[in-house]
Amino acid sequence: MSNSIVSLNTSTAPASLRPDYWSQALGTLCGRLRADPFHAGTIDGHIDYATISRLRICQIEVSQHRIAHPASGTEPGAQPVVKVLFQTYGTSLFEQDGRRLVVSPGDCLLYDVSRPHVITSPALTKHHVVIMPRSLVEQRGIPPGQLYAQQLSAREGAARLAHDFVISSFNQAPALTPACELQVAEALLDLVLLPFFSEAALKRSGREALTSRIKALIRENLSDPELNIEQLSEALDCTKRYLHMSFAEEGTTITGYIWQKRLERCREELEYGPKSGKTLTDIAFSWGFSSSSHFTHLFKKRYGVPPSAVQRGSNGPYADFAPLPATRHEHLAALLKADEDGSRPPAIPRSQSSEL
Repeated sequence: MSNSIVSLNTSTAPASLRPDYWSQALGTLCGRLRADPFHAGTIDGHIDYATISRLRICQIEVSQHRIAHPASGTEPGAQPVVKVLFQTYGTSLFEQDGRRLVVSPGDCLLYDVSRPHVITSPALTKHHVVIMPRSLVEQRGIPPGQLYAQQLSAREGAARLAHDFVISSFNQAPALTPACELQVAEALLDLVLLPFFSEAALKRSGREALTSRIKALIRENLSDPELNIEQLSEALDCTKRYLHMSFAEEGTTITGYIWQKRLERCREELEYGPKSGKTLTDIAFSWGFSSSSHFTHLFKKRYGVPPSAVQRGSNGPYADFAPLPATRHEHLAALLKADEDGSRPPAIPRSQSSEL
């Protein structure tokens, strides 16, 4: 029973304080909002919600009311969220970015909660809601600019399947084990977004966005010997399976990519780095290797020579790649510039012609 259902009910507060209570209850779920009874005496509302990984699934029933988020952005430290709302009873008027949408039973609505909006319900309404961090939506390749309010029917097709899965996920949340919770959350997130964004676009842009984030995290943590798929999975809040799928078109595994980048950094330092007195083992360990023999084995397998052969100042087969004298550097730089702008290259000084 790791994901027990939590209940919030205005009946626990005096009638005069219920609008404030309702504002606070919504605030615990999706950030600061202001609620008022909209010409009624008070607000009577009830929220049941379950948390699955970083998603929250809510069943909400509330009397006549209005909620508003007049300010743009989110409070400091707050995480912006996106809502997908399935209306099951009553009618609401949603207003955001100059658009007015009438949401009726059977309708589904997606919107960015952090942007200013007003929702007016002139009578009792009921709905199911999925609240998701905007960062997870962006991870699927959907930039904030595309998160304008969208409305569609959930009476059939993919949106109907999504709604059914939302209800099932809510009911079964208390029985989910930690081992499957993240997989259920990923499936739920993909399914509720699918009706609003084409499957091809979600797969393509989502894969590209996640692959870029994986590579960025690897670059930032390349020197950490503990860097692995489990660490990336935790940092990105994705299953290892989902990470592997996103990396499928890179021609290597995530683990292979990590070792490849480590080898590239080691080779760069061996060939072009300053003569700092660091040993081969020092260089290998500074880029995340924990065994000099493992480093040598992988290096030779990838480049065909041992790392000692490419170390600056070594007597190996790469020793000829010593730095050019300053005058020769200047002349080569001039040749390159002449080639770029089409001007006549300078003559090679007689004293250096034999050297070049």
